[in-house]
Amino acid sequence: MFMLISNNRPRNIDRSRATNVRNGGWALMETMFAIGIGIMFLVAFMGIFVSSSLSFAGVGNYINMDRRSRNALDQMTRNIRSAKVLTSFASAALVFNYDTAGTTNLAYRYQAASRLVTEEWTVSGATTTNILLTGCDSCAFSLYDHDLAPTTDVSAGQGKVISIAWNCSGTAVSRTNTEYMQQSQIVIRNQP
Repeated sequence: MFMLISNNRPRNIDRSRATNVRNGGWALMETMFAIGIGIMFLVAFMGIFVSSSLSFAGVGNYINMDRRSRNALDQMTRNIRSAKVLTSFASAALVFNYDTAGTTNLAYRYQAASRLVTEEWTVSGATTTNILLTGCDSCAFSLYDHDLAPTTDVSAGQGKVISIAWNCSGTAVSRTNTEYMQQSQIVIRNQP
C-alpha cells in the first residue's frame, strides 16, 4: 500500500481496485454469444433461400407445362376445325382427311410409352411429325355426334365433336409437378 499526503491527512489508495477496471474489450462469453446469434441468422436465411428456390422452380415448371398445353390445344383446335372429314378414330389416335383431293392427311397420336402427343402431316405420301406435348402421362380422345351423344362411328354425319383431355407432369429440382388439362371439346366445322 501506498500513502498520499494531501491537506495533511493521510489517504490509502487501493491498487487492486484500479486493476479490476475493464479496458472496453470483448470477453469470450460475449464473442460466443455473437457467433451463436450469427449462425442462427445464417441458418434461418439459408432455410428461407432453399424453400423459396424450390417454390420458384415449382411455379416455373407449372408455367411451362401450362404454356405447352395451351399451345398444343390451340394448334389442335385450329387444325381440327379446318379438317375436311374424320377418317379414323381411336381413344389414342385421330386421323383426318384435310383436303377434298385426299392427298393431305392429319393425324394426332398419343404414345404412352414415350409420353408424347404428336401431330403427323402427310402430304402426297411424305409424312412430317411434330411433337406437341412431352411428359404426357395420359391422353384420351372421345367422339360425339351432333346431339353430343358418345359414338365411335366416323361415317358421314356421325362424328362431329371431338373431346380431348390429357394429364402432364414435369420434374423441377427433383420434385414432380402434375398439371391437369381440363377437357376441351372441338367441333369439326367441315364435317357434314
